[in-house]
Amino acid sequence: MAAWPALAADLELASENAVRAVLLYNFLSFADLPGNGADQKALHICVAARDPELLAAMERLQERRIRGRTLYAQGFGPDLHCDAIYIDSRARWQAMSEGAGAPRALTVGFYPGFVDDGGIVEVGFQEGRARFDINLAAARRAGIRLYPQLLRLARRVLE
Repeated sequence: MAAWPALAADLELASENAVRAVLLYNFLSFADLPGNGADQKALHICVAARDPELLAAMERLQERRIRGRTLYAQGFGPDLHCDAIYIDSRARWQAMSEGAGAPRALTVGFYPGFVDDGGIVEVGFQEGRARFDINLAAARRAGIRLYPQLLRLARRVLE
């Protein structure tokens, strides 16, 4: 019986990571991304997070398609092409956005204050439900057009 709380915690973490992966997929479905000169038949999701289970959840999106482009998930690296970047901490975001500035990718952060720090989409869980905020100015700077349907669902949109 002592294993039940640990198992429940594992299932909760796994399902939260699955929700994060689905949310990222949905955000990509409602965004026009800039053509960075990279392969226009692929969408590269980069995961800048410590949790290996999160990368595994994102990898489950592999080979799915959004508007004719195939999804691929990988860990984040400074020399990798990324169309979307999942960021789990302020320290990672600050290291990533210093110097050259914020990447020209759909940035999705799962820490409080991400959109205030210049990220594009901030996701949090409130009362068991996923909620998200959008920094529209950051999206525009990155050359990303977010569809009105997505903006209407946001808890808060920063202009």
